[in-house]
Amino acid sequence: MLVRLLQKYFGPGFQYCNFYAEPPGCCGTVPCSTPRKTQLSKNHDFDLKVPQVAGQKYLIQYREFVPSVVSNFELYVRQGNPDTQASFRTFVSAEFARYRGFVDKWVTSDFGRRQLVLRYDDFLADPAAGLARAVAYFDADTPVDPERIRMAVDTIDGERIEQSKVTRLQASGVHQPRDVTAFRHYRPALFEKLAKLSLTRHQVARVYEGLHNKPVPENKMLQLQTHESPETLRAALERHMAVKARKAAGTSKINKQTD
Repeated sequence: MLVRLLQKYFGPGFQYCNFYAEPPGCCGTVPCSTPRKTQLSKNHDFDLKVPQVAGQKYLIQYREFVPSVVSNFELYVRQGNPDTQASFRTFVSAEFARYRGFVDKWVTSDFGRRQLVLRYDDFLADPAAGLARAVAYFDADTPVDPERIRMAVDTIDGERIEQSKVTRLQASGVHQPRDVTAFRHYRPALFEKLAKLSLTRHQVARVYEGLHNKPVPENKMLQLQTHESPETLRAALERHMAVKARKAAGTSKINKQTD
């Protein structure tokens, strides 16, 4: 949406490269090797390998994990992957590591703090202010035009992505964020868990397999990822193992007395 708003504001002179769609003449590199022709090139940095080039301007847009992962799951389904409750849970569990890595690299790092960072919910709450910040960032020498800002915000085409379909909302203006409770795989208890995720699958597996010498059951993974740290997870698992051992010892003693 932000790209379309910038195109609305600046007009045809604002060149945007969406190399995911392989436009004609695209250099296919990150950063773009034709900066004189391109004002903005988008990258999701899914593999966290996009370079942070000193002196290069970066506009970083991000949202909270839960709405972000719901949106990314829709793209995942569009690519032909399963659209089930189980696949959503596994996708969320794995996606959390990439999300945390993105935030660490682009939002909270020293490098990220020197760039323009727009939180998606803040942008939707006041799109005119967010767009004005982006415009000033790209063209610091020209005063921002409030009338063009309002025109872009009020007349931009929207998009709704759901169940592998993209619906264009003609001249709908900036719309409110998606209500995740309307998502087909929404379950209150599950989404409460998602909001508490703290550990990656790798962190959980390293602790769990070190204690149990077997893989983490998939139906337990998300719950284990809500622990604050590997240390608190280890302590919780050790307590659980100790309780099971005491119960087993008590059962064995009763059986012997019965015999």
